[in-house]
Amino acid sequence: MKQAIFRSQQRGIATMVAAAGAAVALTATVGSGVSYADGGSPLGVPASSISADGKFFTPGPNTVVKRNASEPGGAVLLADNASPIAPAPAGTTDYYAIKNAHQISQSCGTNLLQATSGRGKTTLVLSVEKSVAATVTKEVKVDLKYISAGMGWSVTNTYSVKNETRFEVPEGKWGNVQAFPLYDVYQGDAYQGVGGDLPTGKKVWAYKPVGVCFNQWAQ
Repeated sequence: MKQAIFRSQQRGIATMVAAAGAAVALTATVGSGVSYADGGSPLGVPASSISADGKFFTPGPNTVVKRNASEPGGAVLLADNASPIAPAPAGTTDYYAIKNAHQISQSCGTNLLQATSGRGKTTLVLSVEKSVAATVTKEVKVDLKYISAGMGWSVTNTYSVKNETRFEVPEGKWGNVQAFPLYDVYQGDAYQGVGGDLPTGKKVWAYKPVGVCFNQWAQ
């Protein structure tokens, strides 16, 4: 199962962001044109950039990725490479310990949170505030409570994602802005045995909502 993953680095140039949730605030300021807010499929995401399982996409040049506005280090991040991972189907044995958990990357989800559009010249403003569920991918069958213990945070909770983007649409162009969830991706090793001390060689991945990926373009 291919998944789109990207690593992030601090840069002086604004470029990307993502997040997911369940309650959005939207504002669109329009000059000479019409704007609307809508939810639905990720029409602005190229099919070639979407993972095989359909849950993630690799950000492109039109994607601005932002962590939650309230977080320290909420600066814009640049995603400069993608590295796929391919978890196998869940097995039949329960593994009772997750060790060596650490953050490996960030990823944009394909769940469209909100969208707006309008004809320029105008400024489109999209303000997102949602509650988004964490998600897990695993190579073995393991109870989520053990994954939460190993990761150090609850993989069954929902997390608030909140940020805003402003997009200047040139005169005569039609502008579009879409918001998707941004996740921190964590990886851990599965261990078994009474004391959880027998390595299995299997891994689990947990995705924690931390911000918003904004796709924005004019045509």
